[in-house]
Amino acid sequence: MNEKGYEAIYRRFRPQTFGKVLGQAHIVRVLERQIAMDETLHAYMFAGTRGTGKTTMARLLAKGVNCLADEGRPCGVCENCESIRNGTFIDVIEIDAASNNGVADVRELVSSVVYPPTAGRKRVYIIDEAHMLSTAANNAFLKTLEEPPENTIFVLATTEPGKMLATIRSRCLMFEFKRVPAAVIADGMKDILGEIGMEADDDALMLIAGCGDGSVRDALSILEQCVSLGKDKFGRGDVLDAIGGAGDEAISVLAGSVFSGDAAGALVKFNEVLTAGKDVRRVIEEWIDYLRSALLIKYLDKPEAVLGRSLESIAEIRERTAAVDEKVLASHILRLSKVYNESRWSARPGILAEMMIIELSESKE
Repeated sequence: MNEKGYEAIYRRFRPQTFGKVLGQAHIVRVLERQIAMDETLHAYMFAGTRGTGKTTMARLLAKGVNCLADEGRPCGVCENCESIRNGTFIDVIEIDAASNNGVADVRELVSSVVYPPTAGRKRVYIIDEAHMLSTAANNAFLKTLEEPPENTIFVLATTEPGKMLATIRSRCLMFEFKRVPAAVIADGMKDILGEIGMEADDDALMLIAGCGDGSVRDALSILEQCVSLGKDKFGRGDVLDAIGGAGDEAISVLAGSVFSGDAAGALVKFNEVLTAGKDVRRVIEEWIDYLRSALLIKYLDKPEAVLGRSLESIAEIRERTAAVDEKVLASHILRLSKVYNESRWSARPGILAEMMIIELSESKE
């Protein structure tokens, strides 16, 4: 443990240069060129789902315009880059609009904008969750964007750009952050494990990446749970234990009982899984993924490229669902998805799942 205490993996391995960013090459190319040519704009809007790198990219932009290196900015190691990484660089100001969204907060920001940068070439304001700013705060901020001060950059990060004023959006260079492909996340996690002296099966990494659903941060949070097991190498089963999943074998038996109309057998298996400590919503999520895999296996020549499963896993699913019609698989996926969403608001999600199991078992489709 270092002097600062334990640091979470997603923080410890946050990219410090553009080359380490996962899955946002279309944005990296533009920002690298603007920084190299000294053509950065006064306002940017970074939009996209959580955990895709918006705040990280904003910090890299702040580093790039203040980096002391002659080329390849940000270098990640100079005094200014290190200071920005540690949060001590006076000319980079981060504001969480979720808790500082009033007009008074924005007026305080605006009043500080008139002063030139002190330690670097440009002062950078990073406003996270920018869509949370009140209408009055937005209007106060708009005046600053209309007449931007010299050597100042604003970066507005948001998961809901549609909630931002159109007049503010029009004054920003908009970048859409994409969900990061599972294979890219898995490769990134493999590199991280190599740095900390651990290993994982490819199936395990693809499972984690799939659970992240395009969010690098969510995937790294699950990786953190697996690393905390203290093993030199972990597999798919360890990941399932960490996330409260049931595993393909249990899901296969459960789904098979439903397909054959054996409601009693399906209910017994479902309750066995819950008794083993598995999470209801996670089990439903795995069930949906299993059926999706079965459906795509029927349509694709090389499903492993899409599913991120091993050839052995695909062969097993293909064999167990060979007699199940595509329409049945699609129908069950839709029904399971509905119960998955409904269970979010239920105090007893297990009961909803049991009713669904009975309904699907007795269904003719």
